[in-house]
Amino acid sequence: MVMEGCPTCESIANGTYPNIILENEFALAEACDTFREGHCVVAVKRHMISPSAMNPEEWSGTFELISKVSKALESKYGARKTYVIMIGDRNKWQHLHFHLIPKHRNLPSMGAYCIVKLQEAEGTRNPTEEQQAALANDLKTLIEA
Repeated sequence: MVMEGCPTCESIANGTYPNIILENEFALAEACDTFREGHCVVAVKRHMISPSAMNPEEWSGTFELISKVSKALESKYGARKTYVIMIGDRNKWQHLHFHLIPKHRNLPSMGAYCIVKLQEAEGTRNPTEEQQAALANDLKTLIEA
C-alpha cells in the first residue's frame, strides 16, 4: 500500500529510491552515510508507522536485510556491532524504517547520545519491583488475549 504524500512510499513506487544496497519483497536497504560513516537505512515497503503493524513475513524479510547489512558494515569498518534505531516520527518521515549505524571502535557509544539525551529531557523513572512486575503482567495478559 502506498500512502499519498509519503516520500518513502512515493520513492519505492516510482523506483527512485536512492543508493539501494539490496532489497526483497518486503523491504529495501539503502546506503545514506548521513549521521555516522556507514549509516544505512532499511525501510519496509508497505506503508506503516509502527513495527506492531508488521506481519511475520515482513519481520523476517526486513530483519534478513538488517542482518546482512549489519554484517557488511561490521566487516567494512571493523565495527564491534551495529546499532539499530527505529523512531520514524519526524513530520514527513512517517514511514517505518530502521537506521543501521556501525559502532566504530574509536567513537563513543550511541547510548551516550540516545539514552542520556532522553534522561536529560524526561528524567529517570525509578519504578518499584512491584510496578515492573505489574507492567510485565499487563503486557503478558494483552499478548495472550
